[in-house]
Amino acid sequence: MKSIVFTCMVIALLYDGTVAQPKLALDNMTIDLGTLYSGQIKTGRITLRNIGNQPLKILHVQPSCGCTTVRQPKSELQPNESDELEVSFNSALYHGPIEKYVNIETNDPLSQYVAVKLIAQVKEDLTPTLGTYSIYLGNVAVGKKIEQAITFTNSSGKSISIKKITSTSDRIAAKSEQTRVGPSDTLTVVLTALAEKVGYESSTLSILTDSKNQPIVELKVYYIGQKEGQ
Repeated sequence: MKSIVFTCMVIALLYDGTVAQPKLALDNMTIDLGTLYSGQIKTGRITLRNIGNQPLKILHVQPSCGCTTVRQPKSELQPNESDELEVSFNSALYHGPIEKYVNIETNDPLSQYVAVKLIAQVKEDLTPTLGTYSIYLGNVAVGKKIEQAITFTNSSGKSISIKKITSTSDRIAAKSEQTRVGPSDTLTVVLTALAEKVGYESSTLSILTDSKNQPIVELKVYYIGQKEGQ
């Protein structure tokens, strides 16, 4: 009889919502950054609120990609307390529709893991004709050079001046004979890589322009050095 009474009391507590526990509530499950140009950084926010009756612990907040950073919210929210989760997306090396996630772990027993979606549409003034900002040059024998030409289309509707091209590695370089690209014209950039050792080598190339929307066009270029004959 006592066990029946106890069970009824537990059920009544659950029904009334008076069980002591934290509860996470988000004002939005999606952060829509809208349209931005490749290379721009844009920030969005959502609100986290503890609608439970016990302290809510924010145990972990982790973006799914290195292109996304977060400003960590408070580590603990008291009942009815809220805080903002700030998410910044770096669109460099991206184009087209983007979908990323920010994973939130809390001590909410009914919703321990929550994934917030981040979406954006990335445009370009200089659009890579290969459809990617990541260029693989292949396997290169140590001591040898490899050269590859890539092109971009000016989709801005107006002329764009090319100021200079820089590289983060002295083993990978890029150059272009063009200093100006007319509307709908193409820009040709020649990539050159010298393999000095066995293994993976990469560089970030930056094309500096006078475009207000996309002043820097970044490329990720990489190759694998190998012994000759392999």
